[in-house]
Amino acid sequence: MKNVRKLIFCAIMICVIGATAGYATGALPPGNIVVTPSSPAPLSTISISVTYNGEPTDVRVTVEECNGDTGICYPDVQNVSMSLGSANVYTAEVTLKHADATYITCEVITKVNGKWTSFEKKNTTLSENTNGNNGNDGNTIPGFEVILFAVAVSLSLIAIGRKRVK
Repeated sequence: MKNVRKLIFCAIMICVIGATAGYATGALPPGNIVVTPSSPAPLSTISISVTYNGEPTDVRVTVEECNGDTGICYPDVQNVSMSLGSANVYTAEVTLKHADATYITCEVITKVNGKWTSFEKKNTTLSENTNGNNGNDGNTIPGFEVILFAVAVSLSLIAIGRKRVK
């Protein structure tokens, strides 16, 4: 009986950790948001592309400029329509507006069957130099997988604590 409980507990923990790993990969449609250049300069024009395999009636991207030093994100978020290119790749050109912005946040929004759905956001650090090559690709905001991992660890600690009490 004791071994069966251990086996069930291990199976539950593997399932929780497996579910956490699935969220950590960020395997949500559409595909990865690609910002070109990878570290653009403030006030430059950037190209944003994303692969989407569905059949949306509209695909848009929002671009929010922020200053990480002051903690301010500017209220004039750009909402740009993306056009379909080849092989289900949607693209848009956006001109950045703020000289003191240090990063941008891009979010793809699709309209399918009259319903708007937003997807994972991507942060891109802006370069301080004019050549736009400081090697930082952004994507620094942790997702909900951290919460699932914390729940799994908490449940493990509770189960271990109860076992020691008996």
